[in-house]
Amino acid sequence: MVDLEAQPLKVIYCGVCTMPCEYCEHGPDTEKCRDWWEKHHPEEFSEHCLTQVAGQLKDSSVSEDSSTKKKQTRGGKALKKSKKEMEGPKKINISRVARNKRKWMTVICGLRTYEIDLKKASKVFASHFSCGSSVTGEDEVVIQGDVTEDLVDFLLEKYPQVDEETVDCSVADKK
Repeated sequence: MVDLEAQPLKVIYCGVCTMPCEYCEHGPDTEKCRDWWEKHHPEEFSEHCLTQVAGQLKDSSVSEDSSTKKKQTRGGKALKKSKKEMEGPKKINISRVARNKRKWMTVICGLRTYEIDLKKASKVFASHFSCGSSVTGEDEVVIQGDVTEDLVDFLLEKYPQVDEETVDCSVADKK
C-alpha cells in the first residue's frame, strides 16, 4: 500500500505584496512582484502563473511606471465640490408641496445665490421650526411641514442680506 499521509505545503510568500505567488497578479504592484519572484525564486516563478501575467504586461501599453501612477486618496474618485457662484438675479423661491393627503413639505430654492451655507441653514430651520430639514439638491432645502408664512419672516430676520422683494412664496398642490 501507498502511504498517503498528508504533508504540509511549503508556501513561499512574496516580499513585495506578502501574498503567495498565485495571488500576486491580483495585488497592486504586479510588475514589482514579478521582478522580486524572478530575482529570489526563479524556479517557482517559471512554474506559476506570473509568467503569463508578465507576458501580458510587457505586450500591453497598460504597464505604467509606479512613480507616474496616481494614487487614490481616501474618499474615492469623486471630485471635490467647488463653490459655484450663481449668476443671474438673486431670488429665493419658497413653495409648499403635498406629500400625502394632509402632509406638506416646504421647499426653498435660491439660498446659495446669497452665499448662505445650505447645511447650516437646514440645521437652523430644523431647530427653529422643530421639524426635519435636509439639503436635497444643489440649491434646495426641504423642510417637513407647512411653514411657508413663518419662513419668510424668519429668513428676513436671520439673514439680513436677503431682501423681501426677492423672496417669492408660492403654494403648489402637486405630489
